[in-house]
Amino acid sequence: MRFSIFSVLDYYDGGSDTIADLYKQLLDQIVYADQLGFDAYWIGEHHGYLTPHHALVCPNPAILLTAAAQRTRRIGLNTAVANLSLRHPLLIAEDYALVDLLSKGRLGLGIGRGTFSHEYAAFGQSPEESRGRFEESWEIIQRAWRGETVTFEGRYYHIDGVKINVLPVQKPMPRYWFSAVSRESFAMRGRAAQPIIGLPHLTADSLQTLAQLVEDYHQHYLAAGGDARQYELPLIFYTCVAPTRDEAQQEGRVALQRYLVHQHHDAGSHIRHKIHQLEERNQLLFGTPGDLIHLIKQYQASVDNRHFVFWLDFGGMKPKSIGRTIQLLAQEVIPHFN
Repeated sequence: MRFSIFSVLDYYDGGSDTIADLYKQLLDQIVYADQLGFDAYWIGEHHGYLTPHHALVCPNPAILLTAAAQRTRRIGLNTAVANLSLRHPLLIAEDYALVDLLSKGRLGLGIGRGTFSHEYAAFGQSPEESRGRFEESWEIIQRAWRGETVTFEGRYYHIDGVKINVLPVQKPMPRYWFSAVSRESFAMRGRAAQPIIGLPHLTADSLQTLAQLVEDYHQHYLAAGGDARQYELPLIFYTCVAPTRDEAQQEGRVALQRYLVHQHHDAGSHIRHKIHQLEERNQLLFGTPGDLIHLIKQYQASVDNRHFVFWLDFGGMKPKSIGRTIQLLAQEVIPHFN
């Protein structure tokens, strides 16, 4: 069983923290997670403001992961996800090869196409092109990472005999995961024996539904020749842990409501209903260390995922609360499973 931490670095104008403060806090958290034995730290890529006062402020995770590589010794440095549709694939290949090189082989690349139309508009692209751009980009990145001289003629990219001069440490290439949200994505990636990462609160309306999706994916993965020894399916959960259940739930609900209000532009009862729905589905890990152990055991009994990823800093959660959650997870929850 593996345990990791995730962030999209959501920033709110008008608060006491600057964006520079947020970056420092993130790097401090990665160092702390490294010291306490977490398996990886995952960072999402996003561009521009979601609302006039709210942004996800990591336009290039490779830069932050490179900074983290110099401050840490063993923790995996991952993306969830790097958007392969928005930037030239050779630039992506070079940036993340450098992360792998400077971290001595600790890069893990979660990849996807993004979901926000304003990001494509900012770069003069259409969301309808994103799948084609993604597929072409991934093909080019793989060739570049294998050290090939790349010649490629696609709809979106045209490359004539280019070989990058910075290659990853991991051979033949760094570990990677495809983002999967829909039932179709789970099935498609399984039939291609491709590893995936998921967010249960976006994918399934119950633990039973998620269990069936994962079981179907796992069967397709193995039937298509996927490596059973390498199999895992990291699942990301909103998480807040405190000495008392009331404290954890109060802090978690307030932060999550703030985050979802900006995500959905809705401050009304819809958001409160959504949070209540997620609680009923056991898709929020808010509680004491004992509560977390119980919830993780529930998932273990139904879902063969082998990797839990804790999303801790959503909604402007205070650094003190995040540090407390990291400590309680490392000292009281994770040892129960390892």
